[in-house]
Amino acid sequence: MVGLDNAGKTATVRGIQGESPLDVAPTVGFSKVDLKQGKFEVTIFDLGGGKRIRGIWKNYYSESYGVVFVVDSSDVQRIQENRDTMAEVLRHPRIAGKPVLVLANKQDQDGALAEADIIETLSLEKLVNENKCLCQIEPCSAVLGYGKKVDKSIKNGLNWLLNNIAKDYEAISERVQRDTAEQKAQEEKDKKERAERVQRIREERDRQEREEAEREGRTLKEEDLDDVNIPNPFQAINNVVNENEDRLNKEKEMQRKRENGQQGSVQEQTVLQDEDEDEEEEDEESNRQTPESTESGAVDQNKKKTRKLRLKRKHRVDPLRVEEAAPKNPTPPPLPGKNVSFTRCFPYMNNEHLIGEIDKISIYNSLYTEDLCQ
Repeated sequence: MVGLDNAGKTATVRGIQGESPLDVAPTVGFSKVDLKQGKFEVTIFDLGGGKRIRGIWKNYYSESYGVVFVVDSSDVQRIQENRDTMAEVLRHPRIAGKPVLVLANKQDQDGALAEADIIETLSLEKLVNENKCLCQIEPCSAVLGYGKKVDKSIKNGLNWLLNNIAKDYEAISERVQRDTAEQKAQEEKDKKERAERVQRIREERDRQEREEAEREGRTLKEEDLDDVNIPNPFQAINNVVNENEDRLNKEKEMQRKRENGQQGSVQEQTVLQDEDEDEEEEDEESNRQTPESTESGAVDQNKKKTRKLRLKRKHRVDPLRVEEAAPKNPTPPPLPGKNVSFTRCFPYMNNEHLIGEIDKISIYNSLYTEDLCQ
């Protein structure tokens, strides 16, 4: 699918694909769309239409079974540019003879050229006859609908193109395979020639640098840089994704192994510590034994059983330090004044519990206390 920029190529593709054709950004480079149209499985190469991008169109001609050329029928000022571009496309040896569908897009806008006017201004009959191309023109508007509601002219034009490809599919397919093989061979040849040209330029530059160094009487360091053997930095995105996934899986596996190893070593250290503690306690108990205790075998057996039932270090709970814990209800400081307790008034009380309880009661009025004591 080719045409000038802003002709509506991407909007047309999205409408056929079943997506909204509104708010479409300009295509930079190309986009590939795979879809099913009736009994056909179709691949559409949506190529950008800018002047600087049109040079890549020829790289896709060999793989194409047909051409869709989209024209902005409302842009009268660029009709001549459309004609020149279409003539260049149809005259290419890898396009000539293949069926061509012309979509006169943007018929919904004011001032859009009619079908007859477009045929005349583009010299369409002359171009298709010169290049022996089957051609069909369809006035349409890509923004009026999409999916099942796509413009009927677009649907009819696409069906016409696919049916004509199907009629001559074997011949076109053979031609596509031949053109593709030739293009690959040509690309390899061009790559080799470019590498040789770069090598010659480099050798000439090195020769000039050596001559300059000899004239100036200085030594020149040899550099082992070869532009021809520099690897291509661009890789297929699938290869990069697969490599990243493999690396992540390996890192996760290594981390899991390290965690398992650390857990095993911690468990081993805990068991060894417990065994050492058991041995130390056994030694202490054996040192603590007296001759009297050795005579009582039953007592030793009970001690051993008790020791075996003791808690491990990891199950112990450290006792709470009372000194550090603050009291819940601290005793308030005494109020200012005389402090006379009831024990002075009742010296005959010998009950320590009562005296202790009475000591907690303080009366701060000495006169009242004296009267009460009397």
